[in-house]
Amino acid sequence: MTHIVISSFENLETGDMQAEGESITLFDSETSARSHFSRRSAQLEAAIGKARTEAPEANFITWLLILRMPLDVNDIDEALEDLELVLEETEEVDDPFGELVIAYEGFEHGVEGRGDYPQAAALKGLEAWLT
Repeated sequence: MTHIVISSFENLETGDMQAEGESITLFDSETSARSHFSRRSAQLEAAIGKARTEAPEANFITWLLILRMPLDVNDIDEALEDLELVLEETEEVDDPFGELVIAYEGFEHGVEGRGDYPQAAALKGLEAWLT
């Protein structure tokens, strides 16, 4: 079964801050995906520290999730196409990815500190990006 790890690191004023190839990665096992999830989480935390020093007044959002793909996929383009199909075929408008999400973490980073960023908001952003 294929798993996909998707991350977002966004300055709310200027947009995506990830380098190409950082935001989405495929894995053949959940174990590998969870290992990458942990590494990427630490990378995002370090990136936020650096970004806060460079732009202390800015507001950032980071989120990271693992999706279990409904069918095995061979590359990222195929995974994105399958996720688009999931969105088109689901009847659950409020939670189109449902049971496909197996891990999530998300944070808002502002001047006052760090708070949780809701999974529903991250999934809405993902849905908008896919369509």
